[in-house]
Amino acid sequence: MPLELAVWRVDAESAPAPITLAGMDSEDRLQEIIASDISILGLDLMVVGREVLTPFGKRIDILAIDASANLVVIELKRNRTPRDVVAQILDYGSWVRNITSEIVAETFINYQKKYAPDTTAENIDK
Repeated sequence: MPLELAVWRVDAESAPAPITLAGMDSEDRLQEIIASDISILGLDLMVVGREVLTPFGKRIDILAIDASANLVVIELKRNRTPRDVVAQILDYGSWVRNITSEIVAETFINYQKKYAPDTTAENIDK
């Protein structure tokens, strides 16, 4: 069953008007938007890494952590078959399940150095 959704702009100066929806031009742009404001996902998360290299040569788009210290893999896809996506996320999940806290801390510091160079690098353990 298809689901239809409409978004309207409502403000004091003009009548309500529908907002035209458009596709995202690239996964990279979407990754940038989500990483800059992770609350868009509606979850209480903190980004600890972007383009995180795994031991099998693939990169996790965004690695985040929740308030209970659970790691969350955020993988963004365009024009891929569901089978490919499921296989990739299972690989990532199996790696993340056994990742050490030292690797998470190192990933976070590298993330800060690359994406927030004007801030003082913080240790995730604090």
